Amino acid sequence: MRCRFKHKIFQNEENGYTIAIFTTQDTSVPLSARDKYLASRNIIGFSAIGFGLPLTDEIELEMEGRWESGEHGTQYQVENFMEVVPRTKEGILGYLSSGAIKGIGPKMADTIFRKFGLQTLEIMENNPQELLKIRGISEKKLAAIVESYGKNQVFRELMTFLAPFKVTPKKVNMILKKFGNESVDIIRHRPYMLSAVKGFGFLTVDAIGRQCCCALNDPMRISGCIGHIMNQAMKEGHLFKQRQEVIREALEMLNRDLQVMAVSEQDVSQVLYRLVLQKSIVVEEERIYSIRQYEEETQTASMIARRLLEKPVLLSIEPELEKAQKTLGITLSETQKQAVRMVFAHPISIITGGPGTGKTTVLKVILYIHQALCRSEVQLMAPTGRAARRMVESTGCENASTMHLALGLLGDDTDFEPDFEYLSAGFLNVDEVSMVDMHLAYEFFRRVSRHARVLLVGDKNQLPSVGAGDVFRQLIACGLIPVTVLDLVYRQGALSSIPYNAKLMQENKTNLSFGEDFQFIACKGADEAAEIVRRIYLDEIAKNGMDQVQILTPYRKRSAAGVDELNKSLEDFVNPPIAGKKELHIGSQVFRVGDKILQNKNTEMASNGDLGRILDCITDEDGNARAVIGFPDGRQVQYEADQMEMIEHANATTIHKAQGSECPVVIIPWVKAFYMMLKRNILYTGVTRAKSKVYLVGEWAAVCQAIHTDDSGTRNTILSERIVQYYDQYQSEQKPEMEQLKLVV
Repeated sequence: MRCRFKHKIFQNEENGYTIAIFTTQDTSVPLSARDKYLASRNIIGFSAIGFGLPLTDEIELEMEGRWESGEHGTQYQVENFMEVVPRTKEGILGYLSSGAIKGIGPKMADTIFRKFGLQTLEIMENNPQELLKIRGISEKKLAAIVESYGKNQVFRELMTFLAPFKVTPKKVNMILKKFGNESVDIIRHRPYMLSAVKGFGFLTVDAIGRQCCCALNDPMRISGCIGHIMNQAMKEGHLFKQRQEVIREALEMLNRDLQVMAVSEQDVSQVLYRLVLQKSIVVEEERIYSIRQYEEETQTASMIARRLLEKPVLLSIEPELEKAQKTLGITLSETQKQAVRMVFAHPISIITGGPGTGKTTVLKVILYIHQALCRSEVQLMAPTGRAARRMVESTGCENASTMHLALGLLGDDTDFEPDFEYLSAGFLNVDEVSMVDMHLAYEFFRRVSRHARVLLVGDKNQLPSVGAGDVFRQLIACGLIPVTVLDLVYRQGALSSIPYNAKLMQENKTNLSFGEDFQFIACKGADEAAEIVRRIYLDEIAKNGMDQVQILTPYRKRSAAGVDELNKSLEDFVNPPIAGKKELHIGSQVFRVGDKILQNKNTEMASNGDLGRILDCITDEDGNARAVIGFPDGRQVQYEADQMEMIEHANATTIHKAQGSECPVVIIPWVKAFYMMLKRNILYTGVTRAKSKVYLVGEWAAVCQAIHTDDSGTRNTILSERIVQYYDQYQSEQKPEMEQLKLVV
């Protein structure tokens, strides 16, 4: 029943119990329930009883309940309700521009709204002929609009109901795709089912559920909260969470802002038990995993353990090792030679070291020997496109790609199961392995053919993966995979302060060496740091060009020295608007021809982390806009307007996004305002992206705090322990076979 608040009779401030008079146009209200005073004025009014009923006439309510008679007459017992928010400019334009109505695009939507304002939807519903007054709408087009509008009643209801929760038309369409014509009923009565729709987090769904007066100890609400806690843990890099920690966080979240404790520890424990039975989570000892994270960690450990027990064909590589050095004009150190020998003696091996320590040089020799002795296919891969292309440039081997492309894992839908194929290469090298999360490691190891040799290369002191897991450090820590540590720096030269300071940071020392190639510019606070960074950046690109200079910062938002604010403030200085220069307006963003951009998602045409330039901005006759973006390797990719969310300005980028890349000049703001990011591996990763010069702009206390803060190994994962357990298990299973073989001999 649709109604509006009239006046309050009683409300308990502690528990929200409310009795109030509401008015409605619904003639089904029993005569015995109608307010006599309002009835005398031909207004249907009634008394309603419920918890938390909104006492404002600014909105309408959609109530559901039952009529009950008592000593105070017939009253409406409210079981649940939903606020119906007045239609707004944003909501109307969002709906009309959503593509739901055939014949109306963003431009036409704006024209219609300017004509009819907040009455637009009423006009379309009751007097659609009025639309013929709009230039560009013919009788034929009107018929198509009216037909589309009639088919979208459920869509409009959802948009109206969900307007207060900032739910976009795109997400409304996702609800419709999932639940169809049941969508409105589900939102009204079972809103926690929305958790099954991608993009609906628990906090949004819970706000909707509370508004609908759903039971606060509803198992679906508790389940959604647990899912939210586990997802947050994954975002922080953890594969599991301790059981008592999950229960504590769930109780805090579920009972927040309540006068009484609506959800008990027993309620949460019962839902955890149910989720285990449903195979949504796994509880192992006191560790709670999502089922997917558990299976990926255990199966990856199992695959690695079995591979370590494989006996590769032993090759005599000494003659080829000497020949490779002569042919390539390389002289390897003894440690580098041992790294080469290790690769040909074991099924899996690891090379780790900082930038410039000769990892690529060793790989060149390995590829030469492999080609001479094995002649099987080689596959080089890395987590980012920039790192993969750097491998092609440095080794000359064309068969290098991103891991996602090589494994068929394109797009961001983690539930997507690609057509499974084993990798055919006999030798696989993965670079920048510190960036590989558990999901990517699992997908890699399950595709490697049984007899292939695997070399994993990376810098264990860099940032761990963005996704859950700490794979590279865990593989090193298990103690079963042979590891070579390269620590002699070749790239920047013996006199460079960059590798020297990077080494000091890893040793927890703050007596850094400053000079022409490593400068520290002191300032106070983020605002001053941002101003200095901008000045240095403009000076450097004037001298060296935009592609030779990169601003790296740990923060994206909430700071003048963060990525978003720096890019916004630099935009008009670096690439100012001039007459004739083409632009593309996407929401609040302005993209111009010549802008430096960064790709932030993996696609078939571009990889997450790729840097490029906007070459052209095009708008066709129908008003459809698109951009043409060029990348350094010659690729040119067209992006439609709705694909531009994959693109961001890149005069400044986060240090996380810069992993796997290098740049001659790097400028890093580093201030106390970055308190959550003041960590050694973040600062180290930023500094070591520079090939020839580093500008560190900020507060010295913040630099020292970062150097003294080591959070490596703090992620919840026991991959290394599992590898050892599986290795011991499989080795013991092989022993009876070996004993039997001895007897036969």
